[in-house]
Amino acid sequence: MLNSILNQAFEQYVFDRVDNILSIAGVADAKYRKAVKEADSVLSQLMAIARELEAQHPELLRLVMEYEAATTLESGLAAEIVYREGIRDNCSIRQEVATFMQKQF
Repeated sequence: MLNSILNQAFEQYVFDRVDNILSIAGVADAKYRKAVKEADSVLSQLMAIARELEAQHPELLRLVMEYEAATTLESGLAAEIVYREGIRDNCSIRQEVATFMQKQF
C-alpha cells in the first residue's frame, strides 16, 4: 500500500514539475517560445483550411483536432520521460562520483 501511495505521489510530482518547467520555458526560453508560436500558427492554419473544406471533407476537421490532441499527448509524455531519465541519470552520476571519491581516499 505504501508503495502505491509513493508511486502516485511521484507520478503527480513528475507531472507537476514537467508542467512547471514547460511554463517557465514558455517565458524564459526564446527558442522554445518561438517553436510553440510556430506550432500554434500552423495548427491555426490547418484548422482554418479544415473549416473551409468541411462541406467537401467532413472528416478533415476531426482529423486535425485528433492530430492536435495526439501531438499534445506525445509531447507531454516525451517531456515526462526525459525528466524521469534525468532523475535516473542524477542518481547514477551521484553513485559513480561517490564510488570514485571512495577510491581516491
